Amino acid sequence: MISRMLLGMKVLLALFSLTLGCFGLIPSDEYFKVDSIVSGLEDPMEIAVTPAGDLFVIERKGAVKLVDPETGKIRTVIQLKVQIREGSYARECGLLGITLDPNFAKNKWVYLYYSPKKKSRHQLSRFTFDGRTLKDEKIILKVPQDPENATCHEAGSLTFGPEGHLFIATGDNTCPFKSKGSTPIDERKERHWYDAQRTSGNTNDLRGKILRITPQPDGSYTIPDRNLFTKGTIKTRPEIYVMGCRNPYRISVDQKNGYLYWGEIGPDAGKTDHRGPRGYDEINQVRKAGHFGWPYHIGDNIAYSEYDFEKDQISRKFSAKAAQNKSPNNTGLKNLPPAQPAFWHYPRSSACAGPVYYHSDYPDSASKFPKVFDSCLIAYDWTSNWIRLIKMDQKGNIVWNKPWLSKHRFVHPNDMVLGHRGQLYLLEYGSKWYDGTDGKIKRITYTQSPQTVRVPKNDPRMAGLPLDHPGSSLISQSTCLACHMTKAKSIGPSYLQVAKKYRDADSATIEELSKKILSGGVGIWGEQPMPPHPQHNSEETQQMIEAILRVK
Repeated sequence: MISRMLLGMKVLLALFSLTLGCFGLIPSDEYFKVDSIVSGLEDPMEIAVTPAGDLFVIERKGAVKLVDPETGKIRTVIQLKVQIREGSYARECGLLGITLDPNFAKNKWVYLYYSPKKKSRHQLSRFTFDGRTLKDEKIILKVPQDPENATCHEAGSLTFGPEGHLFIATGDNTCPFKSKGSTPIDERKERHWYDAQRTSGNTNDLRGKILRITPQPDGSYTIPDRNLFTKGTIKTRPEIYVMGCRNPYRISVDQKNGYLYWGEIGPDAGKTDHRGPRGYDEINQVRKAGHFGWPYHIGDNIAYSEYDFEKDQISRKFSAKAAQNKSPNNTGLKNLPPAQPAFWHYPRSSACAGPVYYHSDYPDSASKFPKVFDSCLIAYDWTSNWIRLIKMDQKGNIVWNKPWLSKHRFVHPNDMVLGHRGQLYLLEYGSKWYDGTDGKIKRITYTQSPQTVRVPKNDPRMAGLPLDHPGSSLISQSTCLACHMTKAKSIGPSYLQVAKKYRDADSATIEELSKKILSGGVGIWGEQPMPPHPQHNSEETQQMIEAILRVK
């Protein structure tokens, strides 16, 4: 009797799930199975699916690995010699991007974007996969890179569009830590590392852009029609498709209509002030080549003010319609194209764009996602660890934007690709900012009957914090976990280290620590600056400190 009742309940739940799909509602998380395929990856960056269904995965320190998703077997294909962080040098360099040629089944070409050892540049290279290793490297494109003075934002994501054009994301390669969370436009002499006008706002520079080229069989490339600047235009680079980017960390292209999507990781400002808006992240859509504003605008074209770092003076706000790059570090055009607003923006975190899902692409798959997923962009956030479905109409406009898989826990989701049966592969970077060894590849599939959602009780980065303390809740909802863990050092000190140092702190010291969280600082724990957190108040930051001091 009990077994028949359970069977009947499963049938009713399955029918209920189908009904939800018919009415445009997302089935609950219990209808999606999340399996861990591979673990123990070190700083994994991007993944690519072969026509045979295997997965290439790259690690920031130069390893290219091949994974059999059915068995979990993994082997190293090649170990590149790459430039990685040494102190404040080349902070976000390494092996950054991978994609496969659209005709990979025949030509076996693999494209990698990486930072060669002891060279101040990134390069796009094409390799041939012979079934065992990658060989016959052809360097296609070189992008300059200023490694000194804590510059960061190197992006590096690669993808092909439906017309065979290759898209390359590049960051602004600028140090953001000297601008108090606002726009880095420091024009003083010998301060070019702190001026994103030399890169993102420069029509003659490949950084702070999304480039679009058409690779050729001989290792060269041509320029597609309808890029931002016509080939031969003075003081411009014809490879530029999108300019005005800060850190377009993860990009994707809709394979039906060719629209480009990317997540723009925003600055650290926690609130709006006289210099400009608070920090926002963006999910952007590009239907045609354009300028997206950085470092002059953010979000839906919210303007920053012109600021003289030498005199500490603010003047007028930048114009979205007629922005001008008057920096002495600019080698490109002075007058820039009109700025485009964000597709969707939200308070600063770490936005990433995943694939666009089409139900009709998987007609024979029993595990494909429901019809409600059709025409959905799958977006995710590296810092906050959420995933969202952004439903679009036939014109590419947003119909709705909803959370997905909220009951599951993902630790720094870093890339997403769709498999041949409609399954979604999710790459987790892991807990630590650098040198982490707990990266994973997970497979997400749809099931006709509900599954028990089994996830760890606690975020591994918070293990050891008093979970009943209000300060712990504030930490979990902030961006703190991007840089800190409880027991292990990440890019910042562990909470255990902080607790040991300030265990016997008096109220005056706690108040000083609170001020440092609010205003930011550098020097106590090394060269890595802590950005300001003005979105919190003194009471909240003191609660966070109290929770940290309880760590044992």
